[in-house]
Amino acid sequence: MESANKRDFIMINNKETLMSFRAKLQKVIGSIQSSYSVQAVSSGMMMLLPVMMVGSIVAVLNSLNIESYQAVLVATGLKSAFKVASVVTMNVISLYVVVAIAYKMAELHKKDGILAALMGLMAFLFITPMKTNGIAAIDLLYVGSRGMIVAMLVGLFATRFYIFLLNRKLTIKMPESVPDFVSKSFSSLIPAFIIAVVFALINALVGLTEFDNVHNLIYSIIQVPLQGLGASLAAALLIVFLAEFLWFFGIHGSMATSAILYALFYPFDIANLEAFQAGQALPFIVTMTFINAQKGPRYLALSILLVRCKSQQMKSLGKIGFIPGCFGISEPYKFGLPMVLNPILFLPLIFAGTINVGLSYFATLIGIIPRVNGMPLPTAGTPEIIKGFMIGGWQMAIWHVVLLVVAMLVYFPFVRYMDKQKLSIEQAATEK
Repeated sequence: MESANKRDFIMINNKETLMSFRAKLQKVIGSIQSSYSVQAVSSGMMMLLPVMMVGSIVAVLNSLNIESYQAVLVATGLKSAFKVASVVTMNVISLYVVVAIAYKMAELHKKDGILAALMGLMAFLFITPMKTNGIAAIDLLYVGSRGMIVAMLVGLFATRFYIFLLNRKLTIKMPESVPDFVSKSFSSLIPAFIIAVVFALINALVGLTEFDNVHNLIYSIIQVPLQGLGASLAAALLIVFLAEFLWFFGIHGSMATSAILYALFYPFDIANLEAFQAGQALPFIVTMTFINAQKGPRYLALSILLVRCKSQQMKSLGKIGFIPGCFGISEPYKFGLPMVLNPILFLPLIFAGTINVGLSYFATLIGIIPRVNGMPLPTAGTPEIIKGFMIGGWQMAIWHVVLLVVAMLVYFPFVRYMDKQKLSIEQAATEK
């Protein structure tokens, strides 16, 4: 009796410790997520999904290596049309990035998003080199994947500067009888001139250095080191581990890490897609799509295990969550089993995706599967296995079946143990 009471006391104490740690962790993560800069990057990049998908699908359609198909594209003029579509989407993605982030930053500060987006775009163009061989033109080198970090920084800082100027009343006040859209335009005149002067000066000063322009400066000092960090297996495993670790405490891990993924890993997707479109070797293994997709169909794996359980509760939950699991949706299991704050499922929750990403990295390294082509995929909503086909063809689809089996093996002993527990409770309740 005394032993049972002691065990109950330890369990209660452990649960209280977990809840206390969860509250502290939620406070820290909440403060990070509430940062306007983090929100602007995350939500701004999400706004670009339609543009990214159009560019990705066009790139895939344009690059299918089937001789008869390519002949039809050339004969019908679709080859040229696809090329134009790629240029105005992925090849100038940094222009979309600066506009979207500036818009979202202004929106968070309850300012006019369109005017802020225009200020951000203007500031970005002021520091972007132009080709002047007879005709002035934007150099596409700086508005594709290479310019994304600069675009993010300008979108954040130019908009904050614009908001600062508005808040200091450095505006032209128009009479109340003037239409609102005219009044807003005039109120932005002085901030626009100041922003133009500041960014023109920045561009001129950096032009006096060995870097020649702001893009080269940021690329050399920030983006290249970040690429070295982001393209590593260690960085991929850490981000996957962190996301799942946060999920254990009921914090949406994917949302919490989305800003890091977009800032650090998404430029690699764009670079891979540009190389794929050009028929060149893909430069990066670890990208945002790689991390999101190569965690594998682990919730489909969990669904298969649950529907084969003997416990009615777990079997019923498996049936309910099976269709969502086919599309990578985990919430029925995260909060239904639950997986949140469930010590039995802590290890498989943390390591199923992490192991799959590690295996995928080495499978790519030795040539079993191709590098991901850079096509952006929603983290949930794309059917499993088909997801693999979309990012790497039939080889990747087969590999995702392998990842399904690996995830089932990781979850199996823990699900079996939990099933026995639930079945014992259900049988005891029936006997009463």
